[in-house]
Amino acid sequence: MKQAGNQTNQKLRIIPLGGLGEIGMNCLVIEYGQDLVLIDCGVQFPDSHWPGMDILVPDFDYVRQKLSNLRAVIVTHGHDDHIGAIPYLLKEKQLDIYATPFPTGLISQKLTEHSDLNEVRFHKIENRKKFKVGPFTFDPIPVQHSIIEALAFAIETPVGTLIHSGDFKHDAHETSQGMIGFEPFEEWGKKGVALLLSDSTNAERPGHTLSEMEIKQSFEQILKRQKSRMIIALFASNIKRVEKLLQLAHEQGKKVAFGGRSMHSYTKLAFEQNSLSIPPETLVLLEHIGQYPDDKVIVLVTGSQAEPQSALLRISEGIHKDFQIRPGDLVVMSSRFIPGNERAITKMIDQLYRAGAEVLYESIHQVHVSGHGQQEELLMMLKATRPKYFIPIHGAYRHLSKHAGLAKESGVQPENIKVIEDGQIVELSKDGLEIGERLELNRGVVVGTSFVEGSPDVFSQRSNLSKTGVVFAVFMRDSKSLKLIAPPSVYPYGLMYFRGENPEHVAQDAEDHLEDIYYDAMHSGELEETLRLEGRRFYKKRASHKPVFIPLVLDV
Repeated sequence: MKQAGNQTNQKLRIIPLGGLGEIGMNCLVIEYGQDLVLIDCGVQFPDSHWPGMDILVPDFDYVRQKLSNLRAVIVTHGHDDHIGAIPYLLKEKQLDIYATPFPTGLISQKLTEHSDLNEVRFHKIENRKKFKVGPFTFDPIPVQHSIIEALAFAIETPVGTLIHSGDFKHDAHETSQGMIGFEPFEEWGKKGVALLLSDSTNAERPGHTLSEMEIKQSFEQILKRQKSRMIIALFASNIKRVEKLLQLAHEQGKKVAFGGRSMHSYTKLAFEQNSLSIPPETLVLLEHIGQYPDDKVIVLVTGSQAEPQSALLRISEGIHKDFQIRPGDLVVMSSRFIPGNERAITKMIDQLYRAGAEVLYESIHQVHVSGHGQQEELLMMLKATRPKYFIPIHGAYRHLSKHAGLAKESGVQPENIKVIEDGQIVELSKDGLEIGERLELNRGVVVGTSFVEGSPDVFSQRSNLSKTGVVFAVFMRDSKSLKLIAPPSVYPYGLMYFRGENPEHVAQDAEDHLEDIYYDAMHSGELEETLRLEGRRFYKKRASHKPVFIPLVLDV
């Protein structure tokens, strides 16, 4: 790569470290010469392939090699999949972070949970007020999303203008944050946009995202028909939906209580920043709701995704200290079922029904709209910006591919559309857009607030252990004669046996079998490997899976 001082045919590098080919962990490197910035720095919540792990963060190796060149992290909005990994990058070096007040407050809260962090310097972003970082000039453009203060950016670079859409949708009827439309993007489109990087999350969905005002109207009717206590589960970050529910409750003379740590912290921050209006005599403490008639009580809680230890999950399990479900209670799930969470959510809903509640959710009642634009809005962005080149971002590969088809439909030349995934380097110059090498990425794994080390093989082994179980077999032998001084002892953990099998009998049979195998192979140079293979073969006949089998031969 050429040095910064040589500007001849200098290329702009774009490298996704997360968020392309997957949902979450959004993090994009933009690099020119000796200057590098990150657009967002988010986490991903692990699925069943990562047992025992709490969060996943981007692989920072590329950035780590160029820490002195990292000028700033630029934040589009405050969702965890865009800001959650910032504390882990702060363990590496001091950071300049450019963000609006709400995500700045959320990041500051996260930093209090960590130690050994370097200094952070926050820089306040104001809508349409340009700021310069290294060779890049950023124009922050307000967009609509399921969180306040969401931004897109027009980024002026030495090789042309980039548009990064952030997460966005278009809702002409929602004006609580002012009139937000495509006019700024049209302005940049007229000036000339070299490259558009645009949100693909809902690229498979035809049509236009429903308005948040339709959800308000739906809730207005639900509240009017309320006959019992109502529990509404939603993301605490959806401040404007919380505000609308508070307004509706106030208009109908109802009381609202909050449940869940993030519901309290997010709303407190938004209220302190004058981004959340709370009507007078509406908000009450959860422990005081018994003082009011059931049909006048609304509880807003977190836990719509059945997250461990979340308020709604604890309520469904009957272990919440301040609230227990009673027959007739109505639970409204005002969020979508995020892919990967469906099983946990449906189990939680079943538990709520068992406790006597009625449950409304998106597939049976209009109680949620997405924060991401559907195909019509994605086409509106493409037509407003009129980019020469296009790269779809934020989504699984099928979302990126579908979005690429929309770009072609909008008039972008097929050869100028690049569908890439995490680690793929793209280079933009005045001569064109080229695909470079692809970095091999190994995402960071966090337990608690600490990184844990492990190769991909280790995590594969952990996943395998959770499915198959493990058996330890201990062989105590005389160090001189090599004869066993006692029968082998077998210790199985996590095995599921075929119907009719008695685990104690299986263990005894295993010990007898392994004793015979030991004496047959006692002088072999591959004794332990022979015992391992024979142990696995034995349990394959008696249990549901071949377990991990670990023989321990101890000389006495």
